Amino acid sequence: MAISIFDPRVMDQMVRVMPSTGGFFRDTFFKRRVPVTGTKIDVDFYKGKRRIAPFINPRGAGKSVEKIGYKTDTFETPVLRPLDILTIEDLSVRAPGENVYGGLTREDRAIQIMTDKLIEFNDQIIRREEWMCSRAMLTGKIPVVGEGVNYEIDFSFTNTDTLEGAALWSAETSKPLDDLERWILACKQNGYRTPNVCLMARDAYSAFINHAKVQKLLDILNMNLAVIEPRMLSENVTYGGTIPQWNLSIYIYDEWFLDDWTDPVNPAEEPIVPSGTVLLGSTNMRADIYYGEITIADPASASGFRSVIGEKVADSWIEKNPDRRMLSLESRPLPVPHEVDSWFVATVLDEAA
Repeated sequence: MAISIFDPRVMDQMVRVMPSTGGFFRDTFFKRRVPVTGTKIDVDFYKGKRRIAPFINPRGAGKSVEKIGYKTDTFETPVLRPLDILTIEDLSVRAPGENVYGGLTREDRAIQIMTDKLIEFNDQIIRREEWMCSRAMLTGKIPVVGEGVNYEIDFSFTNTDTLEGAALWSAETSKPLDDLERWILACKQNGYRTPNVCLMARDAYSAFINHAKVQKLLDILNMNLAVIEPRMLSENVTYGGTIPQWNLSIYIYDEWFLDDWTDPVNPAEEPIVPSGTVLLGSTNMRADIYYGEITIADPASASGFRSVIGEKVADSWIEKNPDRRMLSLESRPLPVPHEVDSWFVATVLDEAA
């Protein structure tokens, strides 16, 4: 019995074996993937206190200790669904790079087009996940803005600082190393995590590495206070060095995204990490990407619908008059940083400069 490439079982398998792109925020901090039942996520934010055991009289009873509660927030998983329309004309025209003579049959071309489109959709979804992870950490909020949807997911993040005047890293009077130490301590005190990653925008890294006080630190080689050996780790990530006294590795992330929702008429390419930004974070912090349940139409099922618990689901169907085949890839991701105050974000340069 022949198996159609558009059979749901075949398409699900294709989704599983598709190559995936990566992203610094997604792969560094949000490493755990959690598919869930339903479309809403209940997240517990637990905040402990540094209590110490109470003293009591040796002959007395133990002292009752007040319970520390937790906050539960419910979030709706946003829907991502890039879609493509395949027509007879698409199957009749030679694809780019295809042999002019003795090319593909329409069936083979359909397979090639579908494969290419699913890979493209997969990249788009992962790029959106990376953007969501970066917004969650850089701003503490994920704006969900698109066609027919406009709301914001707020994680109540407060560990931020904006330097001004003489404290700006572009000023000789500033103290970048003191700033880093202060922000590290804030993460330890407020979020109970010690940062081991320092992410800098390229201009912030340049101001840091060329600062006289940082240069003085680098000159004290016999004390091995800092090791600066910049090198490319990937297409868009540069390792900028390590400060051993804090076990802090520095990275520069050169990546952009197309903002086509703020002003749809004039889409603009924006950096993932805004100019002048420094982020301190820990690879040990708890941060997950939840994937809501996806329900699609399936004529083969008794109810006419099929629910899938997973990261992505491919779907295809036929529409008549005009005749065309629709192809989509759906996902419902929601990055959640559970330990909200365990990282720190600072603006160290004047945007107007």
